[in-house]
Amino acid sequence: MQTNYKDVSEENYRSQYIKQDRAQVRKVVRIMLWAFIPLMLVDVLFHDFDLTLAALVIMRVPVFVYSLWLIRQYGTIENVPLLDSYALRWIVLVLLTQFISNTCLPTDYFGHYMVDAWLVLMAFISLPLALQALRIPLFVFVAASCFLVLYKQSSTFSQAASVVLILPAIAITGHAIAAYVHRYRKKLLSAEQELERQANCDPVTGVANWREFMRISDAELQRHLRLGKQLSMLVLDLEDFKHINDLHGPQVGDVILVEVSRRVKRVMRSYDCIARFSGEEFCVLLPEASAQDARRIADRTRATVIAMPISVSGREMKVNATVRTATLREGDTASSLLQRAGESQPSGKQEREQTGNLEAVSV
Repeated sequence: MQTNYKDVSEENYRSQYIKQDRAQVRKVVRIMLWAFIPLMLVDVLFHDFDLTLAALVIMRVPVFVYSLWLIRQYGTIENVPLLDSYALRWIVLVLLTQFISNTCLPTDYFGHYMVDAWLVLMAFISLPLALQALRIPLFVFVAASCFLVLYKQSSTFSQAASVVLILPAIAITGHAIAAYVHRYRKKLLSAEQELERQANCDPVTGVANWREFMRISDAELQRHLRLGKQLSMLVLDLEDFKHINDLHGPQVGDVILVEVSRRVKRVMRSYDCIARFSGEEFCVLLPEASAQDARRIADRTRATVIAMPISVSGREMKVNATVRTATLREGDTASSLLQRAGESQPSGKQEREQTGNLEAVSV
């Protein structure tokens, strides 16, 4: 069964494969550098040592220098749009040089079209650039090369016709292969990102799961210790949730969990991290939050969660919760901080004793 994943943006796609693409471009440019030797040999074989040959040799020198410079840039720069512009200029310069060389060859020589076909196919398949930018110089080069055939004095009509047919066919084939490779890589990246999201998210609520929360907490804890900043954790526990789950079924329990996670996220700051810790527990990482900030957020979180009943299948479930907090101390780890948060004094204890535990009231 075919599975459709969320499409990835062009920017995300290019940035994800930047490391492989940089290595690929450097390899292609190196191949082209080696190709300069036989191409220059063709110029020498068909031209005497005159001004034309000197001009062709001098013309290939900037291409050679630019190729060496491009290899270096792709080894140091990570700016994708900038690298794309450099590579696009390079292929335009290579195509222009090759076309000028072709026009200077004898009118009855057609062997250079094999090089043209190889160059177009290699550029489409091997250069990891956006096709909408790459197709313009390559198709223009193919069209100009076909028009050049009109000025050649071919010994047979079939030879010229073959060139006119083969060059566009190779260009279209290379474009089709490149388009397929781009689509395949995008689908592969989309599937990888979806699998990663599923591995890091709770399947019921969509918030982070315990493993992802601990990974983020470890990284944030080290950063806060290094910068000397405060950090807190919050643990929210739905009271008597197991009783509601057993009485009304897991579907009702899932609806309650989803709504509670939404309410908690409405209270949280944009850079806080919420996760489902266990069946009825949620934990929240509070970067740059002091103990006083954590208590204030805990009170606001609990008030938001219990403010209104949750409507489920014609019933209104009135939920209650305890919220505990802990603040980072020297020597803490993410696990010890979470453990202290789970064992601390609940927020609003007297209010909870007055409101009672989870209730189910039929509408």
